[in-house]
Amino acid sequence: MGLRETLQEALQALYHHPDPEVHSNANRWLDDFQHGMDAWGLSDSLLHDPSSSLEVSYFCAQTLRTKIERDFEDLPSGAPASLRSSLMNLLVKFNQGPPLVRTQLCLAMAALAIHMPSEEWGGVGVVKWLGLELGSNPNAALSLLELLAVLPQEAYGTKVTARPERRRQFQKELAMSVQDAFALLGSCLRSSDGLREQVLEALAAWLRLSNGIPANVLALHPLVQTALSSLQSEQNFVAAVDAVSELIRYTITGCPEDVAVHMPLVQILVPCVMGLRPRFAVALKDDETVKGIAYLFAEMGEAYVGLIASGTNEAIMIVEALVEVTSHPDYPISSMTFNFWHRLSRALTKRENYSAFGSEAAGEAERERRLAIFRPYYRLLVSLVSSHVAYPPDFKSWRRGEDADFRETRADVAHMLIDVTVVLGGQETLGLLAEPLTKVSIPADKNEWNWRPTEALLYCIRAIAKTVSLSESTLMPTVMTLLPQLPTVPEVLYTSCLTVGAFADWLGAFQSSKTLLPTLLEMLIGALCVGESPAAAAALALKHVCDACRTQLTGSIESLLAVFRQVMSGEDKKKFLLDSEGELQLVEGLSMVVSALPPEQLFQALQHLCYPVITPLQVSGTDTTSSQYTILIDKLANIYRYVTQPEPLAMMFSGMWPILETVFSQKAADVRTMERLCRACKYAVRSCGKAMLSSMGPMLGKIQHLFQEHNHPCFLYLASEAIKVFGADPNCAVYLSNLISVLFMKTLSLLKSIKDFTEMPDLADDCFLLGSRCIRYCPHLLVPMEAVFGPLLDCAITGITIQHREACRSILTFLKDVIELCNSPGGKPFQLYIDNALLPRGPALTRVLIAALAGALPTSRLDEVISVILSLARLYGQKVASWAQDAATLVPSSIVTDNEKASFLQAVSLAGSGAEQSTVTPSLEEISDVCRRSKKVQEAVQLALRPSQLTLSPLAC
Repeated sequence: MGLRETLQEALQALYHHPDPEVHSNANRWLDDFQHGMDAWGLSDSLLHDPSSSLEVSYFCAQTLRTKIERDFEDLPSGAPASLRSSLMNLLVKFNQGPPLVRTQLCLAMAALAIHMPSEEWGGVGVVKWLGLELGSNPNAALSLLELLAVLPQEAYGTKVTARPERRRQFQKELAMSVQDAFALLGSCLRSSDGLREQVLEALAAWLRLSNGIPANVLALHPLVQTALSSLQSEQNFVAAVDAVSELIRYTITGCPEDVAVHMPLVQILVPCVMGLRPRFAVALKDDETVKGIAYLFAEMGEAYVGLIASGTNEAIMIVEALVEVTSHPDYPISSMTFNFWHRLSRALTKRENYSAFGSEAAGEAERERRLAIFRPYYRLLVSLVSSHVAYPPDFKSWRRGEDADFRETRADVAHMLIDVTVVLGGQETLGLLAEPLTKVSIPADKNEWNWRPTEALLYCIRAIAKTVSLSESTLMPTVMTLLPQLPTVPEVLYTSCLTVGAFADWLGAFQSSKTLLPTLLEMLIGALCVGESPAAAAALALKHVCDACRTQLTGSIESLLAVFRQVMSGEDKKKFLLDSEGELQLVEGLSMVVSALPPEQLFQALQHLCYPVITPLQVSGTDTTSSQYTILIDKLANIYRYVTQPEPLAMMFSGMWPILETVFSQKAADVRTMERLCRACKYAVRSCGKAMLSSMGPMLGKIQHLFQEHNHPCFLYLASEAIKVFGADPNCAVYLSNLISVLFMKTLSLLKSIKDFTEMPDLADDCFLLGSRCIRYCPHLLVPMEAVFGPLLDCAITGITIQHREACRSILTFLKDVIELCNSPGGKPFQLYIDNALLPRGPALTRVLIAALAGALPTSRLDEVISVILSLARLYGQKVASWAQDAATLVPSSIVTDNEKASFLQAVSLAGSGAEQSTVTPSLEEISDVCRRSKKVQEAVQLALRPSQLTLSPLAC
C-alpha cells in the first residue's frame, strides 16, 4: 500500500472507526506524517485531486498550514515560490468552500507571507501582489477577502516560526500596506454588495494597523461610511459592530491628547452610535442586536471617558445611554458597562486630572462641579446593580455551575459598588443600602418572611466595608443591632456573619462596641452549629473580630477558650460543624486575643490554648493517621504564627519539645507529618527569635539526624529558618557550620544529575533556599567551606535546567546571591574564595545559562536567567564574553546566523563593561526568540549546547 492510500485509510479510521485503539493509532500515525518531509508533496497533491473527500482536503490543508508555520526552513531554494503558486490555485479552487478548507489555505498563505520578504512578492509586497493576482478574478473574491482578514491577524501571532527580525519587518510591511488593503476592500465592495459582511470583517482587522491614516481622511473613507451605515442592517450588523468598535479604538491610540487629533472621526462616530439608542430600547428580545449595541455603547464610554468626565451635554447623553444598558435585566449585558463606571469614577476623582486648571482651588472647584453632575447617576447605580445579587426564588433548584455563576456575579457587583463609593463616599453609599434595612419587618411566622432582599442588601453593605469610616456612628450600630435579630436562615446567617467580619475594624474602633459584642459573639458562636457554610463564615468572622477587638475581648478570654475546648473535645465537638479550616481560623483569632493579655495572665492563657492541641499529640500512638496528626500540628503552627510574645512562646515550646520530639521519631518516615511539624517549628523560630536559643540545639540536632535517613526537604527548610535567625550569632557558628555541612553533603549525594533534580524537585528547591540563606546571613560559614561550596556550585549548574518553577528559581537565586556577594558591602573577604570556586566553573555555568536562555527553560524563567548572566558579566567582564563566544560557536550558523550571534555576544560584552541592563536585555531576549522560533530549532540548539550532559565536574565544557 502506498503512502497516499495509507494516509486516506488513517483518516478514515480517525473519523469513523469505532475502536478507540484504532482511532488512537491512526491519530499517532497522522501526527508523525505531518512532521515528515513527504507531507509537503502529498498534501499538495491530494488538495488538487478533485476526488479527495472533505476530510482529506481539510487534513491536507491543515498540514500545509502547519508545515509552513513551523517547517518552512526545511524547504529547498525555489520551493517557496512554487508552493505559493500552488496555494493560489487552491484558493481559487476552494473559493466557494468548504469554508473550513479555505480558512486553512488562507492561514497557510498568511504564514508564507510572514516568512517571505517583500521583494519576493514582486517587489510590491504581499497585499499588492494578492490584488494583482486575485483582485480581478471573481472566482477568488471570498478567498481574497478572507486572506485580507487573516493577514493582519496573523502578523502579531506566535505560531509562525519566523525569525524575530523578519516578523518585525512583516509587521512594518503590513502597516505600510493599509491603503493598498483599503483599496482592495473597496474594489471588492464595489464589485458585489453581497460581499459586504466579509469586507467589514477584513476592514476591522486592518483598522488595527491603520494608525498612519489621518482621522479626517478616515472619517470620509467609503469603507468607514459603509461600516457606519451597516449598523442599520440586520444582515451585516455583527460585522459592522466589530468594524465600528475598531474605529473607536483607533481614535484613542497613543497618548490621551490624540483624541483631539482624531476629533473629525470622533464627531462622526458618536452621533452614529448614539443613534442606536431607540433601537436598543425596542430590541430587548433580539439578543444579538442588544448585545451589539450594548457593546458599542460600552466601547465608546471607555474610549472617551476623559471627555465624558467633563460633564458636557453631549457627554451626559452617552452616560444616559450607558445607564440604560446597566439597567438591562440580563446581567451579561448589564455588566458590559461596569468597566466604564470604574474608569469614570477614577477620572472624576483623581486630583492629577485637574492640574491643568491652574491653581489648586480652581482644580478643586472643577472637581466638585463634575462630581455634582455625576453623583445622581452613581446613586442610581446602587439600586441597578444591587438587584443582581439577590437570590432568585428558584435558587435551590440550580443546576451545576449556576451557583458558581451567581458567586461570580456577586463579586463583580461588589467591585462595582466600590467604584460607587469612590464618587459618593462610603457614608452616602452605606446610607443608600442601609436605609431599606431600617424598614425591615420580620413577621411572627418567620417562614413567611421574604429574606432575599434583606440578604442582598447585607451582601452589598459587606462589599463596601473598607470604604466606611471607622468613626461612623449613625447607620452601622443599627445594622449590627439588626443582625442577631434576623431568622437563622442559612443564607442570611452566612451573610450576617461575614458582614460582622467585614466590619470588625469598625467594631474595634466603635466606642460602644462592648454593647454590641456580646450579642454578635453569641450569634457567631451559635452559627458554628447551624450549618457548614454559616459555620465557616462564623469562624472567619470570629478571627477578624478577635484581631480587631482583641483588647475589648481580653475580659472574655475564658469563655472564648471554653468554646475552643468544646470544639476540640469529645462529644461536645459533634454539635459544631466546623471543618479543619474553620478550626484553624478560630485558633488564629484566639491567639490574637491571648497576645493582648497582660503578662501575668498571658502564659496561663497560652497553656489553655495549647493543651487542647498538644494533649492529643501526647496520647497519640503509632497507629494515629497522618491526617489526625497534621490537623493538630496545623493548630499548633497557627498559635506560634499569631501569638506575638516571644518569651512565653519560647517557654511553651521548651515544655512541649519532648512531645514534639516523640512525634518526630514516631512519624519520621511520614512526609506529610514531617512537613507540617517542620512548618510549626518554623513559625516557632520566627516568632520566638533569639528567645528560643535553648531549644535550637535539640531541635536542629534532631532534624540533622533524621535527614541522614529520610531526606525530607522540609528539614532543609527548617534549617534555613534557623540560619535566618541565628546565622550571624558567633555563639552558634560551630554548631551551624556542622549543621550545614552535614545537610549539604547529604543533599549533594542525592542530586547528581538533572534526572535526580527532576525526580526530587522539592529537595532541590529547599537545598538552594538554604544555600541562599547561608550566603545572605552567614557567608563566613559556607563560602570558605571548600569541601561543600564548590560541589554546591557544581550541583547548581547541573540543576539549572530543571523545569520545576520553584526549584529553578531557588537555584538561579542562589547563583545570583553568590555572584553578587563580591560586590556587597561586606563581601570583599569572600572574593578570593568565590573566584577560586567560580572561575574554573565559568565556562560550564555560562553555557548552561545560554542553553536556558535559548529554550532549555520556559520563557517565564527568562528574566531570572538574564539577571544571572548579567551579574556574572559584571563580575568577570570580558572573561564571560569569551565563555559566551565559546558556547555560541557550538551552535551551527544554519540555525543561528553569525549576525544573530554577534548581536548577542556584543550585548554580553557591553554588560561586562558596565552597560545598563535596559541596554543589553533586548539583545538577550532576541537571541532567545531566535532559538525558540520552532520546536525543531530549539531542539537543535539544545543538542549543540548539551546542557544536560554537563556533569558535576568543574572542568565540564
